[in-house]
Amino acid sequence: MTFVSDVLSGRVSLEDIDNYHDKWNESKEDLGEFHDFLGLLWPEYAMWVEDDDVLRYVIESRRSGVELRDLLRAREAEDATAAELLRLSSRYTAEWEAVTT
Repeated sequence: MTFVSDVLSGRVSLEDIDNYHDKWNESKEDLGEFHDFLGLLWPEYAMWVEDDDVLRYVIESRRSGVELRDLLRAREAEDATAAELLRLSSRYTAEWEAVTT
């Protein structure tokens, strides 16, 4: 189970992310990349490093089945945090696509 799946199922809250970081750091086994362990796509993780507010939007987008960028775009006019995260998402999504294509 990942952090995101555990939040979605109600087992943990967003504030529990530090526990997942500790578990990943302290594990004797290879748990893979940290963003995968958390259940975040690379652009989501990169955004989280800069602004941890992104987690609540990630969870909301996963719950609603809407792409994160679409959710942020829908909120940007009335939500300054969403507008800033949308700008961040544009930068990191472009970088991710350049690496993966």
